Amino acid sequence: MSNVNWDEFFDNLKKVRAGRTKYTKSQHKYVSFSGGGFSKAGTSFSKNNFSKQSVIKMISNLPQTSIKRCIDYTLKNSIDGLAIDENGNKVSSDEIMKGWSKDFGKNLNSKDAWHLIFSINEPCNDEKKLNALCDAVKDTLGTNFTGHKYAFVLHTHQNNPHVHVVLNKRNIFTNKKIHFNSKAEIKDFFDEARTNFAFSLGARGLKYENKNSLSKDLKLEFSKIKSSVKLEVDDYTAKDKLQDYYFNMEDKNKEIYKTTKNKIDSMNDELNILKKQNAELLALFLQYVKKKNKRSYKLAKQLKANNQIIYKKNKALLSEINKLDKISYKINQINEMKMANYKDRSEALVLLENFKYNYHKLYPKGKNATKSDFENYKKVCRAIAIYRKRQGDDAIKYFDDSLMASRMLGKNNSLFKLGKKLEILDKSLYLLEHSNLSDDDKKGYKKRLNDNKEFIIDIAKNRFNFVQSKLLKADKIDKNSFLFKEYFKGVAVLNVTPDDELLKIRNKQVLIKDILKDNSYHRNNNTIKKDKFNSVEKSRGGRE
Repeated sequence: MSNVNWDEFFDNLKKVRAGRTKYTKSQHKYVSFSGGGFSKAGTSFSKNNFSKQSVIKMISNLPQTSIKRCIDYTLKNSIDGLAIDENGNKVSSDEIMKGWSKDFGKNLNSKDAWHLIFSINEPCNDEKKLNALCDAVKDTLGTNFTGHKYAFVLHTHQNNPHVHVVLNKRNIFTNKKIHFNSKAEIKDFFDEARTNFAFSLGARGLKYENKNSLSKDLKLEFSKIKSSVKLEVDDYTAKDKLQDYYFNMEDKNKEIYKTTKNKIDSMNDELNILKKQNAELLALFLQYVKKKNKRSYKLAKQLKANNQIIYKKNKALLSEINKLDKISYKINQINEMKMANYKDRSEALVLLENFKYNYHKLYPKGKNATKSDFENYKKVCRAIAIYRKRQGDDAIKYFDDSLMASRMLGKNNSLFKLGKKLEILDKSLYLLEHSNLSDDDKKGYKKRLNDNKEFIIDIAKNRFNFVQSKLLKADKIDKNSFLFKEYFKGVAVLNVTPDDELLKIRNKQVLIKDILKDNSYHRNNNTIKKDKFNSVEKSRGGRE
């Protein structure tokens, strides 16, 4: 679908019609791990509601060359000419492409984004329903597309309000692209997304359902969910203990970091005083030497002794700074593990809620449920209660720790390390936007995380300018040096245009690698052919 004429295609795109409607009993409860969630809805699901079909369509699988064109088209009919990104910011197509560019590979034809449409069959002038649509889309993206960057645009120029979503297929947590092994997997994935979209709309007072889901064999679906969920409460208790362990480890490391940092500051102050005294002593020594005063010998001995003290203190200071680097590295590692566990717990909670929902759908009011299913249902309810109680507190603790980790800087603030800190902040901003924290809490953490991001970017820019200056002033540039590699890491992190001279050296290096790789392939191929020929000749000789 990469050769689609977008203007012609979208102009002729017909409105998305809802499926047939019918009366049905709906007693499910939607739980989201994204922005609004059930707690904000302020509505409850009622019986015998007139329900419409929830609609999510994948319009196209986009190569990177078509992504900007697609976003620009969707912005033509937007309210203010801007899209909303995964962090809730209003952004232009240029800003989106700048933020996504490092997620794309070298192959320009590689499919790097999806173009999706979320649609409802409602009036286009009802602001409350339009807000419900946007919140439901955000919830669904947070639940079914966790860890993916996106830009969405609301359209109301046609009969049915709908949201265009351009989704980055590269996951920020796993760094892998969305991949399916079969068409059946794709079908199931989007079927689940439509169901969650319907639940989210229902939580906001709009009566929708995924009718395809209702036509499935409920017992078969329930069995699938049972096989996916670990129903032992100990499993969830273990994950809670693991999260506690990560938090305790991080608290200990933060205390050590603070103590070491204070020690370094104190040692620096002491060294500065010694260096100042030594500078005064040196000036006096040079003055006496010039006058050939005998006191210069005594001052020379004193200078030598002072230099030895300064050398030892410098060595001790360097040791403390190295210790600080190690602590900072440990905290970053724990932060990554904690994030993985946080995500794992959220996914487990989705499965638990699905089990509970399907249990109610299959056994209304518990009628005809087997004893084992009923026991599992009770375990699931207990596990959900444990998770729900901990989720908000864990989120706040995680964001506090992310803020602390991003400010921890050692002596070597290389662009590799600074890039890692920016990744932590980007992931934290994503989790914050799709958490269940209150709007006030979100606003406060978002400001602090963005302030930290600007702080790290400023340091990265200064480091980048220093590295570039050092490389350009060098008599000979070693293309394999750490500094050269760090420079191009900075180009990717800051998304800037590299210096022409340095780019030529790098392109030459890439070309040489490609030639060597190509030659190696041909040599190996020729060796294989030669071995085959020799084996054939031997077999012929054996027969003769």
